[in-house]
Amino acid sequence: MSDPIADAKAQEATHSFAFRAATTSDIPALQEMIGQSLRGLSIGHYTQAELDGSIGFLFGPDTLLIHDQTYFILHPILSPDVIAACGGWSFRRTLYGADRAPGRMPEKRDPKIERASIRAIFTHPEWARRGLGTMMMRYCEHKAKEGGFNRLEMGSTLSGVALYEKCGYVKSGKEEDRVKCPNGEVIRIVHMIKDDGADSRE
Repeated sequence: MSDPIADAKAQEATHSFAFRAATTSDIPALQEMIGQSLRGLSIGHYTQAELDGSIGFLFGPDTLLIHDQTYFILHPILSPDVIAACGGWSFRRTLYGADRAPGRMPEKRDPKIERASIRAIFTHPEWARRGLGTMMMRYCEHKAKEGGFNRLEMGSTLSGVALYEKCGYVKSGKEEDRVKCPNGEVIRIVHMIKDDGADSRE
């Protein structure tokens, strides 16, 4: 894997993409894009049955983040309806998951003693390996810092762990979450954290 931060900085320097806040009207397109991302980029990490059970249940838009205006779309600068990547951050205690996922905790976090969570970063397969997912991550980190948080956490897919480690995240040491999906399949999620230097835009 190349240096994802360098790739993201190079992409940022082109000024070819822009960020916008996701809206409720984007939800159908986000649902479709997230499914395409997982099916196209998670080969070798999750089985077809695991993806079938988790997409739309565990993996999908969290409308609370959209209402909080902390979920974003990265698009080609002249095509705001094209979702090249998506992602967000949250000041709420829910660590990961779409609207129907278990373990939702909408209570607000205290930035003095708690971490913000980086949420649901996905890249469309047609735009993959261009630094866009890392570009989205960096943007979300920056927004979390603006929101008063200097420490971060995330629930990472198995396919995302190597990338996030290269971006300064480490496995927290907590046991992996094992989320049971409606079709009986179990999805493994890795808890990762990042301290200090939470803003990797520099």
